[in-house]
Amino acid sequence: MARLGFNLMGVDELYGRRFAGLLEAAALADRAGVDLLVLPDHVTMSERAHRERVALGFPYPIATNWYEPLTALAAVAGVTERARLGTNVLIAPIRPAVLLAKQLATLDVICGGRLDVGLGVGWQEEEYRTTERAFEGRFGYLEEQVAVCRALWGGGPAAHAGRHLAFTDLHSMPLPVQGADLRLSFGFNPTPRAIERIVRHGLGWWAAPMPIEDFRAAVAGIRAACERAGRDPRSVTVTAATTLVAHEMTAEEAGAPPVLEEARQLWDAGADCVIVHPIAFVRGPQELPAFLQPLLEARDARAVTSAGSGAGARDLC
Repeated sequence: MARLGFNLMGVDELYGRRFAGLLEAAALADRAGVDLLVLPDHVTMSERAHRERVALGFPYPIATNWYEPLTALAAVAGVTERARLGTNVLIAPIRPAVLLAKQLATLDVICGGRLDVGLGVGWQEEEYRTTERAFEGRFGYLEEQVAVCRALWGGGPAAHAGRHLAFTDLHSMPLPVQGADLRLSFGFNPTPRAIERIVRHGLGWWAAPMPIEDFRAAVAGIRAACERAGRDPRSVTVTAATTLVAHEMTAEEAGAPPVLEEARQLWDAGADCVIVHPIAFVRGPQELPAFLQPLLEARDARAVTSAGSGAGARDLC
């Protein structure tokens, strides 16, 4: 079944940069029927790294509020009831593995088992240095973090023996409402090595915005890798995102594709969930309902079509 996600990043700018405005937008989207509310992650950003990234299409000004996503989503949980909450994506290796497990478990309890976690490794070496974490080996450490989380979320006494960390007889409470099966995905560029990691760990894939044909090819690559590994290809949930537009520009000025058209193309190309970002398409919070309505209608139309065809749909983002 098709799902629709809503990126809350920068939405506070529609409300005078008030965090309460972000919560208002989250509550509005939840009431409207949006399936997933997400926030991305950066702890720090240097001027140099920002300049270099903007040259590659990074959409956010240096002064954009990067709320710590797990903290902010705990607040979002208090004003929402049905939408799942997610990170798109969390730079996991800048957090110690056991602390990460505790933070995610706590947030899953706070939101009543509605947490979906997109995990990534980021791109700023400076961000690792200033958080006192190792940049080299971050992919391997992320894999170990997943193992540590699963061990602790299964209940104590938990044990783990890995390259970076070993422990026995550990308890970490509370346990997630979803238990050791709390939904995790990797947010990697779809290289062959990344796809192998996704399939081997039994996780989903959260894709960055990319051309439709590149996305379609990546989905095909994941499905083929699943078949080679003897895994049901449809067990890998795929979450896509529409084009991000620089915050100081409208979608028309940037030449961005119409968001409804792009969302439909992503669903057609294999996305289970499509995350949209409203900033370039609305001038104020009063326009958010009209922005969301056609997207929700398109999602619902796909659900009716899937039900009529008897297709086995995944109820996941």
